[in-house]
Amino acid sequence: MKIKQVRRWKKQTVAEQAGIARRFSGRLLWAVLLLGGIGGLVSLGMSPQTSSRNTSASFLEKADARLTAALPVRELFLKTLSNGVVATGGNRIGDVYLTNNRLLECPQSLDTAAMTASADAIDQFYQKYQIPTTVIAVPPAGEFYASDLLDGMSYPSQMPAIESFYQAIDSPIRKIDVYHVLFTATEDYIYYRTDEKWSCYGAYCVYRNAIQRMGFAPISYDQYVITHAGTFRGNLYDSCLYDRVTPDMIDVYSDEDGSKVTDMTAYPANGDLNTFYLGEPCEKLVIRTNLNNQKKLLLFKDDYADCMVPFLLQHYSEICILDVTQMEHGLSELADVSDYTQVLILCDADTFADTKTASAFREGKNT
Repeated sequence: MKIKQVRRWKKQTVAEQAGIARRFSGRLLWAVLLLGGIGGLVSLGMSPQTSSRNTSASFLEKADARLTAALPVRELFLKTLSNGVVATGGNRIGDVYLTNNRLLECPQSLDTAAMTASADAIDQFYQKYQIPTTVIAVPPAGEFYASDLLDGMSYPSQMPAIESFYQAIDSPIRKIDVYHVLFTATEDYIYYRTDEKWSCYGAYCVYRNAIQRMGFAPISYDQYVITHAGTFRGNLYDSCLYDRVTPDMIDVYSDEDGSKVTDMTAYPANGDLNTFYLGEPCEKLVIRTNLNNQKKLLLFKDDYADCMVPFLLQHYSEICILDVTQMEHGLSELADVSDYTQVLILCDADTFADTKTASAFREGKNT
């Protein structure tokens, strides 16, 4: 009887990964050009004199930009490239690591000066309004899964920068240690497999911890009816089109005995994947419920917070949501901060490291 061997991932260093990608992408490009002839050269925006040199470190970025205009060619190129890199012992395309279980984003080094500026702005915000405030900085999925999938490779951790960010915020402000909350649930579906963000269950785990710190009893997980509304492939998949990873699920958590939304007013911006949960991204979104507890929350967020909002709605009569990545007006133009009983600031680490984020907590117009 023939025994099927289980294929193990061959681990490579970062330098070896880059070499594999460059060698294979160069061969693949020539194959595309040979199959497409002169028409292929025109559609890619290349000339015969330059095509053979496009195997530098920036090759993928240049090729992707040129291929975007010709979508079928781009899809063929990325799918063939991803499968070929894996077949030749690699597991990285650009900033995305490929495995059979999930896709992982290679995190960027965080701008510690920008994170300190965000911490200072949050401190000044609290000192001005003296409203109970909670801050959550979400780490990337790689903090939990990289060591199992990519052992022997360098995977930069964002945790030291997050810890320094928390230390820079004055103690009256509550800071939620998300890493330790999620670490105990890494065997569960807490991060999407094809998208950089956490799943609804990951958001629930953090909600359950944070809402207690904010003075409420969390809604029991057993109280929710969970509906699988569909599947999708996220932004990490879009970057490589590696389709051996199982698509992600869109889950809807509903509490039939909980609060109901009575009114929602949005100030729309550009569209996004998270439209399923909150509609299109907005500079400001106000949601009111049928609760009569006079508890009102001001939420500063990026798209990590979108799937947590339904859980938060079980505790507040009103939530005013300000998206720090969309804000174009000053804080005083968007909300009367003193009208709210609590403040929650929930973003991923990269957002706190953005130089524009600090201005979201100040009165002046963002620039």
